[in-house]
Amino acid sequence: MLLPFLRDSAGVNTSATACGIRLDISRQRLSADDFKRLLELAESKGLLDAFKRMVQGEVVNASEGRAALHTSLRSWNPRAPHYEEVARERERMLNFATMVRDGRWRGCRGDRITDVINIGIGGSEMGPHAVWHALHPAKADIHLHFLSSVDGVLLERILAQCNPRSTLVVVSSKSFTTRETQVNSAAVDQWLLDNGIVGADRAKHMVVVSANPHAADVMCLPAQNFFHLWDWVGGRFSVWSAIGLPLAIGLGAETFREFLQGANEMDRHAFNTPVEENLPALLALMAYWNATRLEITSHCMLPYDERLRVTVPWLQQLEMESLGKTVTPEGERIPGHTGLSVWGSNGNEAQHSFYQWLREGTGRTSIDIVWSEMPGHRYAEHYRVLLANARAQAEALVMRDPASPYFNAVSTIVFDAVTPRRLGAFMAMYEHKTTMLGSLFGINPFDQPGVELGKRLSKRAEAGGDPARILREEADRQ
Repeated sequence: MLLPFLRDSAGVNTSATACGIRLDISRQRLSADDFKRLLELAESKGLLDAFKRMVQGEVVNASEGRAALHTSLRSWNPRAPHYEEVARERERMLNFATMVRDGRWRGCRGDRITDVINIGIGGSEMGPHAVWHALHPAKADIHLHFLSSVDGVLLERILAQCNPRSTLVVVSSKSFTTRETQVNSAAVDQWLLDNGIVGADRAKHMVVVSANPHAADVMCLPAQNFFHLWDWVGGRFSVWSAIGLPLAIGLGAETFREFLQGANEMDRHAFNTPVEENLPALLALMAYWNATRLEITSHCMLPYDERLRVTVPWLQQLEMESLGKTVTPEGERIPGHTGLSVWGSNGNEAQHSFYQWLREGTGRTSIDIVWSEMPGHRYAEHYRVLLANARAQAEALVMRDPASPYFNAVSTIVFDAVTPRRLGAFMAMYEHKTTMLGSLFGINPFDQPGVELGKRLSKRAEAGGDPARILREEADRQ
């Protein structure tokens, strides 16, 4: 028998608000008693205590023996771990961004910088790309381009839009050994060379961001062109660091500070708020319930706001790379489902694409519908129609035949406005949801052994090895 909606239970608070974001879980499929037991589960598993230990610097990434301190990157509390070194590097990075924006840092022939090419993949691209898409003005003074895939088509299209004399290249890689980034940076370096930018002139057109202290030497750049990333920051949690340098250049230092401050507000909310009013904890508990009790295996994110379109692939990496695991840190297999597959699209477009499947197909899906109470434009009729669609679909997507074994569980997430501060809070909220789910499932959300295996196989295949044979050799060594 299909469970009721949480809103069918009297006396249950089904919404919570913090940092300008309102979460409504009334369309989730559970009873008041189920919800009470979930809150008790959070207490018994020490959900918030585990979160606090992470923020305070305990080693939580057991496989790599590291802390996970992305929250320190946006903290203004002198007691935060690594506060002084983070503050120093943040100010150095933001000062550099300001020099580029106001024309004090120019190309080697005196041209103002008009374009920034971000060379990076995974966490070195997805976070900055999502933020840039959300916040950049219709007419930007400096344009950002994201060179991620090792596909020459993307390379050619980006280079065709840029003048090398007015372009700054930011090469971002935590390890500085990522093969795609190496190939792309070499190709862009050759583009600079072909256009007469050689020797010391290159230092006016290229900087690096890495946890590898030798990254500047690898690129034959001076030490001042190196911006530091720490090994206690996971790639998919790194947009708050110097990985965000292109954002500080393209959007401005103050906008980037606002973005960090919004994330810090969500950090403090998550740290200090009881589970029943805690936005990321509620999201984590609903996801845990859906995966383990309702056997839902996919989560669909549907933003009804063009600015949030690219948060879908960002969330996909955040959750699936963190939670796509079936064993505990001790190597014990976890029974049942863990992290959900994450997908989605711009909500209004998706109505004319895959909503038919969501409405009447043979699947069980968890859904987040996201919109803003304030439009990002001046077209009142557009906003009226868009908002009506978002609200209507929140109901349409849960109304199915009660006898059907297929159903959806829907949450709505509403911004008071899409601002740098609110976007920071929104992204931090999902980060905390993800790490809290790691605690609930009993997995380490901060490593990615499957990704590392793929990198090793690709490297050896590039050298001429047979991937199937290499994989057998890898299995034999385990």
